[in-house]
Amino acid sequence: MSVAIALPPLDKWVQDHIGALYSAKDEQAFDAEFERVFSQHVSVRVNGKHLSRAEYKKLLLGEIKGDSGADVQFNSVIAVPAEGGAETIGTGSVGVSFKAVISGRLFVFAQRESSTVNSSLNVV
Repeated sequence: MSVAIALPPLDKWVQDHIGALYSAKDEQAFDAEFERVFSQHVSVRVNGKHLSRAEYKKLLLGEIKGDSGADVQFNSVIAVPAEGGAETIGTGSVGVSFKAVISGRLFVFAQRESSTVNSSLNVV
């Protein structure tokens, strides 16, 4: 007996995992999510500069370390399915632009400190 596995559309998968990365509650949860999302052979450019996978991981972790949560809002999502038959279902390219408002643990003038990350990401 075979079981059909229902995969989410690629654009939904990307949005879910970006949200999970920025909402990770501790370094262990972040590491697990990062490993699920980014290939060992990922190509990363930040502001035109090439980063290794480890450098990118450190950069992302630095953005969320010590936070109490994040609200990720997607400004735009563009998905282009791969050409082909049934063997290409769930594959293709996705471009996303998002804003993550990261809430800190400290309060300043009765307001929780926060930082904002504006980013775009292309997944192939």
